[in-house]
Amino acid sequence: MSELDKTREVINRHFEVTELVEIGNGVYRAQVIGLKEGDLVTSFKSLYSELVRLGYAPALRREGSSLYLVIARYSSRYNLALWITLAALTIASVYYSGLALIGLPGGGPLTPGLYLLGLLAPLLIHESGHWLAMRRYRVPRSLPYLIPAPPLQLGFLGTLGAVINMKWIPATADELAIIGVSGPLAGFLAALPIALVGLKTSALVPASLVPPSSTIPFVPMIMNVLMVFLHAPTGYVVEMSPLAFAAYIVFFVTFLNLIPVGQLDGGHVLRAALGEKGHTVISFILVAVLLALGLYVPTLGLFGLIALALLFLTRGRHPGPALEESRLSKSGVAAVIIYGILLALTLPIPS
Repeated sequence: MSELDKTREVINRHFEVTELVEIGNGVYRAQVIGLKEGDLVTSFKSLYSELVRLGYAPALRREGSSLYLVIARYSSRYNLALWITLAALTIASVYYSGLALIGLPGGGPLTPGLYLLGLLAPLLIHESGHWLAMRRYRVPRSLPYLIPAPPLQLGFLGTLGAVINMKWIPATADELAIIGVSGPLAGFLAALPIALVGLKTSALVPASLVPPSSTIPFVPMIMNVLMVFLHAPTGYVVEMSPLAFAAYIVFFVTFLNLIPVGQLDGGHVLRAALGEKGHTVISFILVAVLLALGLYVPTLGLFGLIALALLFLTRGRHPGPALEESRLSKSGVAAVIIYGILLALTLPIPS
C-alpha cells in the first residue's frame, strides 16, 4: 500500500470525503461530506496527528457553504550542517562581543563566557519552548537555528537571536496561541535569574555624575520592577554588568517577538484570538502607532520599521490554524492572558 493510500485510509476513518484530487506538487484536496464520529475539532485533531506521522499535514478550509480538506507533503529532514555552522558563527561572535564588556562593573576574565551564557541560553530556551509545544501537538518543525550577527565592536550584538521553522500550521486556535506564547514565556523565565544576578553585580552611580548622553533612555519594564525588589536607592543610575546587559537584550528581543504583527510570536497569539480580519487590522494600526511614536522615541520607531518590514514580507496575512473555524477554549484564553502580561513586563519605558 502506498503512502497516499494509507493517507486515504486515515482520512476515511474520520471524515466522509470526495476523491482526493492533486492540485499542485504533492498537495491534494477533497470536499468534506460528513464526519464519521465525534465533533469537528476532535476528529480533525486526531486526523492531524495521524497524518503527520505519515509525512502529510492537513488543513480544513471553508469555501462558501462547503468544507474542503487539503493535505500536503512536508519534509522532515534537518540541515544539521547548517545548524552547526550557524551555531559556531554565533557562539564565536557573541564570545568576541563579550571581550568589549570586560570593563563593565563585575567584569573580568570570565566576562566573555558569562555574556555568552547570559545571552544565548535564554534565546535557545525561548526557541526550545516553541519546539516542545510543537512536539506536544505534533506540528512539523525544524531545529532551533541561532542567527549570527557582527560583534558588539562593530555596532551589533553578535547575534540576531534564534529561529525555528514551523513547517505546517498548528491544528487549532488553542494550539496556535499556546505555541506562540510558549517561547517568550520560557525565554523570559530563563532571563529572570540572569537579570537578578546581573543587577546585583551592577554598579549604582549618582545620577548627577552621569552625563545624559551616556544613559540608556528606555529599559524593559521588568528591569525597573526587579530594581524595586533589590531596594535600589532613588537618585542613582544603574551601570549594568555584563550579565545585566545580556538580560536587557533578551527582554528587548522578547518584546520584539511579542509585537502582534505578521507571524511573530505575538502575531500567532493575535491571529488565534481575533481571526484573520482582526489580526490584519490590529497589525496595521500597531505599525502606524509605533512609527508615529518613533518621531519622539527612536527605539519604538525602530521596532515600527521592523514590524513594517514583516508586514510587507507576509502581506499582512497569517494562515491561522489548520482548522480555520476553531475558536479559543480556556487553555487558549490563558495563553492570551499570559501573552498580555509578558508584553506589559517587557514593554520599553523611560529609565
